[in-house]
Amino acid sequence: MASTLYILSPSKNVARASGDLAGLARPYALISDNGEVQQQGHDVLGNLQGIAATARQVTLLLAASDVTLLTVKIPPMSAAKLKTALPNLIEDQLLTDTSELILLASTPVDGTCSIAAVDRSWMEALHAEAQVLRPKKLTAYALSMAMQTQADAMSVLIEPQQQVVELAFHQPGQSAAGLTFDLGSERSSNSSSGPVSALVQEILQTLNLFSAGVAVKVSVPAEHIEMYQQLAEEDSELAGRFHFQPSGWVARIAGLNSSTINLMSSVSHENQTSFDWHRWRWPLGLALATLTINLAGLNLQWLSMKREAQALNDSLTQTYRTSFPKESVIRDPLLQMQQKINLSRKLVGESTPDDFLVLSAQFAQVWDAMVADKPSAPAIVTMEYREHSLFVKIKSAGLLQVDQFKTGLQAHSLVLVSTSDGVLQIRPDRGDGK
Repeated sequence: MASTLYILSPSKNVARASGDLAGLARPYALISDNGEVQQQGHDVLGNLQGIAATARQVTLLLAASDVTLLTVKIPPMSAAKLKTALPNLIEDQLLTDTSELILLASTPVDGTCSIAAVDRSWMEALHAEAQVLRPKKLTAYALSMAMQTQADAMSVLIEPQQQVVELAFHQPGQSAAGLTFDLGSERSSNSSSGPVSALVQEILQTLNLFSAGVAVKVSVPAEHIEMYQQLAEEDSELAGRFHFQPSGWVARIAGLNSSTINLMSSVSHENQTSFDWHRWRWPLGLALATLTINLAGLNLQWLSMKREAQALNDSLTQTYRTSFPKESVIRDPLLQMQQKINLSRKLVGESTPDDFLVLSAQFAQVWDAMVADKPSAPAIVTMEYREHSLFVKIKSAGLLQVDQFKTGLQAHSLVLVSTSDGVLQIRPDRGDGK
């Protein structure tokens, strides 16, 4: 069954603080196309090569804080023009130079489209790092775009990482967004200490500001649900509006669909080869093996036919030498033997098929059968005999029914060689089709 390997990438801040992107362990899951989690865990990329080899594609989920999502109104334009116009459409809403970003847009709907902006160097680093997996196909999505959403509530996904807590949230009818909360050395030293409770309260208060009084569905790791729920119930403003549920891979990828912006598409087009040779190595190898076998068979057949032809020619030559021992020059033993036989027939008074009298008599029989009782039949202008052939020039050659004429000639062992310029060249049929 086809499956996808999903990998939760560390945020850019965590990667820079660590200094060793490849050495960072990250959550992963191998999920089938019907949504069944086949395998999951927490490991570095180098140890996931075996799993990636079985997957149809590898999908990276980026921290929501690393991707800026904007919703803009656009005039009617083609996809190519929209791609060119993206920097100008959102330049005033960004703090970073657009040349340092990858800008991608979704398909416009009712004059509105979503635009994703992500750091180009960060995407190139992730792309280069993922090549250790040798993915058949590599895609990337912002966690805030891939997460499970609610139509009547603000959806929040909380992902604790090394020294930070990443938030991805999506408000109904608005763009998704992300925030990073720094744990700090004091907060990360003890998960049940006061500083951690203070951080949770800070996160809840921040979500309260963004939610604007609507219900909030929060997906948080199972081991932290009790703390979040307790602190939310202690605040009368949050109690009843905040609902907590265990986070998991279903919550992380439930929002993915065909319209979700693939952040890796631009990087892949620039840095990956257009043809996946690794994927097609077996079909190409099979095609090459089939071609080699066929060529070998053809060569063997050609060699066999060549030896057979040589043996037949040697046999004819030997027969000719035996029959005519005085002949010293033998170029075409079959033709020369026919010539000798015809000459012998003439010496004893016998006619040969290419004699003028025989040719003209047989032609006359065919011609009479063709033109009998046909006033519109062509007339004969001249008749010549040369090169063992009969050359007949006719008038109104277009009236001659060539197919019927050839059939009549074949019945008398004659063949029509050519019909150029109204001249019919007729000679005996030698059995070679010419």
